[in-house]
Amino acid sequence: MPDRVGSAAYKYQHIASTGHTVLARHGFTLIHTPILEYSTVYERTLGASSDVVGKEIYKFLDSSQQWMTMRPEGTAGVARAVISNKLDERLPLKLFYSGPMFRHERPQKGRLRQFEQIGVEMFGVAHPAADVECIEVGLEFLNALPINGNFELNINTLGDAQSRLRYRDSLREYFSEHQKLLSEDSQRRLESNPLRILDSKDECDIQISHGAPSYTEYLSPQSVEHYEFVKCGLDTLGIPYIENKMLVRGLDYYQHTVWEVTCASDQLGRSQATILAGGRYDGLTSALGGTKSLPGVGWGAGIDRLALLLSDNALTFDEQPVPILIIPDRTEVGRVVSPDLYQYALQVARSVRNVCKYGSYIVHSAVADTTQPATFNHPSLNKQLSTILSKSPASRKIVFIGSSEMAAKKIVVRDTLSQKQTTIGMDSIDSHLFH
Repeated sequence: MPDRVGSAAYKYQHIASTGHTVLARHGFTLIHTPILEYSTVYERTLGASSDVVGKEIYKFLDSSQQWMTMRPEGTAGVARAVISNKLDERLPLKLFYSGPMFRHERPQKGRLRQFEQIGVEMFGVAHPAADVECIEVGLEFLNALPINGNFELNINTLGDAQSRLRYRDSLREYFSEHQKLLSEDSQRRLESNPLRILDSKDECDIQISHGAPSYTEYLSPQSVEHYEFVKCGLDTLGIPYIENKMLVRGLDYYQHTVWEVTCASDQLGRSQATILAGGRYDGLTSALGGTKSLPGVGWGAGIDRLALLLSDNALTFDEQPVPILIIPDRTEVGRVVSPDLYQYALQVARSVRNVCKYGSYIVHSAVADTTQPATFNHPSLNKQLSTILSKSPASRKIVFIGSSEMAAKKIVVRDTLSQKQTTIGMDSIDSHLFH
């Protein structure tokens, strides 16, 4: 559960704000759902036997004897919000979210117990054009980030519910013949969810899966038509893709198109290369107790993984607020800022903020020991300058004030690029000085 400080905080803000901008351009609107939900929201959608519910969720019994779960993913909460707020009365819906998720798993590079995710959910559109649109907006979001590495889009189809049932029965029969060679997890999944075996990272499971029946043999004509439209739509938009028959989703409500975007980068490692994953989940609202079985499609992307792919040099920053540096008076007891000078600094900071859209703030004396008065040993002007200029990004303009400036009701403005200084009166402060 990380702290984000300095460039890490800027990276998170940059990724989230870029996503918000791109998604809004495609007609998606922001939704916020609670971090805490009743546990049944996830048990109904993820399945009580799934790894997420069985091993990874943070779940507790609250004081009213209700089981609560900290949000492990975004889709179920958004679907629940659609039902609770009767948003299904104004379909179609195009929603997006971003925020923290929680899973109790072994922390590793790009995979944390508290992780940030951004995602989209579209409800009420059954046409495969919605699948194409979601893939397109996801790639547009990724391409808007200065990411180091090459993207690769993998797609597959799971067919409709009937196709999925036929294929699952065929997989169960095939893997039963190799049961003794399967990993412990895959043996457990054999009866409950054999599709998940195709997604196993165990080397022996992978070898056995290569001989598994192909999904295409069990697709209904309607499923083939849906998938062909998606591929044609991607071709029309000039979006390259790879058909990956091993790409599956273990949850029953996933149907038709599924996809993942991977990025080949040493920053992620081979096993953590997926940076965005999505799919169609028709009928999810029914699993949550809704009266309507809404078609749905969407994706989620891990902000923490994306941040690993951003270099500090690739980030651009807004102009920084103007720091007000107080020049202390030297006395026998140290460098002192008088009460009157501090009052003057407050006035100057407000006057600059009134004309400068980037804002302004006073650079205070840092006190690490409360036994020392705050006005004693105020840092020298050179030390304050060194601290301000070492920040990344640094402020373009800096204001100095001391006792002499206070007496004359003036301020000194320095441009950190040209190194030019200008002395002006308080009544002459205007926005032109701080462009």
